[in-house]
Amino acid sequence: MWCAIDLCLLVVSGYALAAGLAGRASRLEIAALTLCIGPGVIGFSLLILSMLGLRPSRIEILILCGAFAVAGIAVWKTSRFEAERNSGAARIPSWWIVICFCAIGYGFLSIAVDALYYPIVEWDAFAIWQLKAQVLAIFPLHPLPGYFTDLALSYSHLRYPLLAPMMSAQMHAMTGRIDDLSKTVSLLFYPGMCLAVFAAVRRVTGSFAAITVTALLACAEPICRYGGTGTAELPLTAFYACSLLCMLRWRENRQIGYLILTAILSGWMAWTKNEGVALAAINAIVIAFSGPRDLRRQSLAAAAGFTAIVAIIYLPWIIFSWGLPRSDEDYAGRFASLQLLHSFGRLGRIFLGIGQGLIDWENWGIFWIILLMLAIVERWQFKNPRAAFIGVLLLLHILAYVPAFMVTNWKLDELFGVTIDRLLMHAAPAAAILMGFLWPIWAGRTDPTA
Repeated sequence: MWCAIDLCLLVVSGYALAAGLAGRASRLEIAALTLCIGPGVIGFSLLILSMLGLRPSRIEILILCGAFAVAGIAVWKTSRFEAERNSGAARIPSWWIVICFCAIGYGFLSIAVDALYYPIVEWDAFAIWQLKAQVLAIFPLHPLPGYFTDLALSYSHLRYPLLAPMMSAQMHAMTGRIDDLSKTVSLLFYPGMCLAVFAAVRRVTGSFAAITVTALLACAEPICRYGGTGTAELPLTAFYACSLLCMLRWRENRQIGYLILTAILSGWMAWTKNEGVALAAINAIVIAFSGPRDLRRQSLAAAAGFTAIVAIIYLPWIIFSWGLPRSDEDYAGRFASLQLLHSFGRLGRIFLGIGQGLIDWENWGIFWIILLMLAIVERWQFKNPRAAFIGVLLLLHILAYVPAFMVTNWKLDELFGVTIDRLLMHAAPAAAILMGFLWPIWAGRTDPTA
């Protein structure tokens, strides 16, 4: 019962920020943001309180959720939702809708069964994320728990960010027991991610393209495999999907609320996985140089504001992790050394490995293959600023993995075998949105002028 109550409270908590900052967004966009922002804002709030010496508790969570609920009611009374654009519903054959909903339902069922029924069996979930969740549920971060300085536990990556574990720890606190129900937060992130992609594509190319690319993303094997296991993969992917939606809306109307939401989500991405730091930096770069030349100064100012918000959100983690022991997984230390300069001989193998991951039928089926084909056949559509914007983001996202592969102490073939599907999973929302933006006119694109 408490598990269901907690999920409902997280949804209520996310509405205030989503609707308060998104302005006149559509209901689909608000729903997507609400589902992903709720776990993020409560988890981040609990992290700050934990650093102040307060262990997560049911009372603490109820007070936080109550405060956000009151704010949400105030926002709801003044909200004016934007009408949905480019629905194109009449153009979608009913049999195609059934197929797409079956694919999305399959993905959700896979994640729900994993989250609600199966125990934690995925190694990273057990040894890294859920182990930290148990520590956070029992001990506050001040004074520093002994776990974080015990090098015998270095296999659990002591310096990994803590937002995903805290989102699980708050479920432990709400239910009053430490068990595998901590994975159920994925039941919010999965539909939030799907709705974000659907809403972003629907505005530009209509419902046919939107529901098709959403279905392709929703039933992708890595998402179904990792989504309900209790790792940080799905939260990072969902935060990223929502940040893309907000960036696209900011480019469209320049409303500061969307920029603030993008910054908040990017800050949480950095708190979720180390890869999130690179994604936040990429978002800042693309914001700075996006838009027409006459708005370049405005874009640079927006990027500066974005960076300031991300820095404020991320600063507590920098302070907390500063003195934590480093292990052989210290990629940041290798970037600071000259090792990167001596690793250029790996580049050929790295690009080959990424390419093989993109066309790996066993993991991704036709997902990335469709995108590659559309990028070639419909390349003229990159003249559209929206498609070019997402295309640059996706390219920079994938290239951001290269430095880590250059300095790793793993053998490249071994590392690709255990990481490439998860890394491409993080980039999958951008790929799905780009796929939708490149959707051909003959295949049901609603707005040929977009």
